[in-house]
Amino acid sequence: MTGLPDFLIIGAARAGTTALHSYLRQNPSIFMPSVKEPNFFSFEGETLNCTGPGADYINNSVVDLDAYRALFAPAPAGSIRGEASPLYLYSPKAPARIHHHIPHVRMVVILRNPIDQALSHYLYAVKQRIEPLEDFAEALDAEETRLDAGWQPLFGYSRFPRYAEQLSRYFRLFDRDQFLIRTYEDFQTDPQGLIADITEFIGADTGFCPDVSSQLNAGGVPRSRVFQDFLMKPNPVTGLIARVMPQETRWKIRDQLSRFNLKRDVEMPPRARAILRERLLPEIETLEHMLERDLSTWRA
Repeated sequence: MTGLPDFLIIGAARAGTTALHSYLRQNPSIFMPSVKEPNFFSFEGETLNCTGPGADYINNSVVDLDAYRALFAPAPAGSIRGEASPLYLYSPKAPARIHHHIPHVRMVVILRNPIDQALSHYLYAVKQRIEPLEDFAEALDAEETRLDAGWQPLFGYSRFPRYAEQLSRYFRLFDRDQFLIRTYEDFQTDPQGLIADITEFIGADTGFCPDVSSQLNAGGVPRSRVFQDFLMKPNPVTGLIARVMPQETRWKIRDQLSRFNLKRDVEMPPRARAILRERLLPEIETLEHMLERDLSTWRA
C-alpha cells in the first residue's frame, strides 16, 4: 500500500532501538519520522484508555491509518521509508495488522538477553519516574495486578522478553527472509557493522557511514530523585521551555542532563534474578531452537 513504510524495527524494547532509529535517520536515503514509536500496528482503530503511570505513552499512539500515512508524507521521492516501534514484537495483534497493510515489509529485530532486558526495562521506568516500587522483585510480583488494572505493557517486565512466543506469531504469517534478526551483543560489539547489515537488508544506500558516538536512552537509578522528577515530570519551567523548543530537541537535552544523574552500575537483586530465571529460561531454550543460534551465554 502506497505511503506506508518499507521496513519496520519491531523490537525488542530496551535493545538499542532508539539508537538505531537515530543512526539510520542520518542516512540521506532513509526516511524515518522524527517521532519514534507511533505504535500504529499495535492499536489500529482502537480507543485507548490505558491507566497507571506513564499511560500517555500508549494513549498518544497513532490509531488512524490516514494519520499514520501522514507521518511518511514528507519522505523524499525514492527514499526507503521506515519506523521503529518495539511494541510491535510484544503486541499479539501487530503481526496480522502488518501483514494486512504491508505484507512484503522487511522487519529488523534486535534481541537482548531477556533477564538483562527485564532489568533494563525496570531501570528505564525508574529513570522516567513512573515506577513507584524501589524493589525490582516487588515490581515483578506486582506484574499481573498492574496489567489487569490496565497499566501499560511496560510494567509486564517479564512478559516483554518472551521472544520465542512473540516471533512465532510473525513466522506464521511472514517468510523468514523478511526478517533480519540480531542480538544486542552484536550491536554493542560492532554498531557500524550492524547498521551496514540493516542498510543493505532494507535496500538503502550502503555507502553512508553514520555517527554512532552518542549513547541514547540509557537507564539507571537516579542519584537525586528530586532532580530526576524535575527533568521527567511536567512543571512550570519545562512547560515554558516546551513552548519555544521542539520536542525532539527538548528530549535530547533532557536525556543528556539525566545521564549525569544516573547510577548505571546497578546489580540484579538475587530474588529478582531467581524469579526471572524461572519465568524466562524456557523461553531462551525455545528461542535457541527456533533461531538455530547458540544463546548459552544468556542462560548462564
